[in-house]
Amino acid sequence: MLTTTSLFFVCSGFAIALIIANNLTHNKQSMKIMNVVWVLTALWASYLALWAYFRFGKENKQKEKSMDMASDMKMDTDMEKNMDMQDMKMQDMPMDMPMTMPMGHNNRPHWQSIALSALHCGAGCTLADIIGEWFTYYFPISIGGSMIIGNWIFDFILALLIGVYFQFYAIREMEHITVSAGLTRAFKADFFSLLSWQIGMYGWMAIVYFLIFKDIPLPKNTWTFWFMMQIAMLVGFVCAYPMNALLIKLGVKKGM
Repeated sequence: MLTTTSLFFVCSGFAIALIIANNLTHNKQSMKIMNVVWVLTALWASYLALWAYFRFGKENKQKEKSMDMASDMKMDTDMEKNMDMQDMKMQDMPMDMPMTMPMGHNNRPHWQSIALSALHCGAGCTLADIIGEWFTYYFPISIGGSMIIGNWIFDFILALLIGVYFQFYAIREMEHITVSAGLTRAFKADFFSLLSWQIGMYGWMAIVYFLIFKDIPLPKNTWTFWFMMQIAMLVGFVCAYPMNALLIKLGVKKGM
């Protein structure tokens, strides 16, 4: 029964990843890295990913264009009404005061913005775990005499490298900054988010290894193992969500 359930959800993940990938060929994300994020998310979240993508992930270019035009028209009207008032304020401003303009606007609800930020982080973890688990299947790594600890440390390092790259890619798309500055910001934005995600994952897998399958082998080349990994990713997302909310509130990272 467990094997059948595992087969169903793992295969569902692959099928939904293909559905989302096909839709993305016609509705590419404005932030390019999110095209990869949604496909990787589907591998573990399957039906939840399908709902999330069509609920708030898919970008409707025509709708956004209409909203932007309406927003611009309203802005023009407001600017005309307040022109005299702004001119009076400008006369009283010190000449050396910096002028700033908003970088853009985001009409997405706050919870969705946090969720996307968490999924962005989780995509790096997903790719790292797929690579890491298969690598250690063929080339086991032991630390302190423990294969599990060796595997988790290897996966964490790999996830951090991929996660920082994903974050760096997103930052460079939004802002023109130096590589060193971008990497520094990417590390700050991704480290605690990724750490919280991995803690959730490893917590669940510890339950799997030491409680559920304590006396039963769980090879990495089985459907059941990868179904357990799907659940681990979901637990990781639950743990990473509040951390991303905090990081966004503190200004360490931007909501998406």
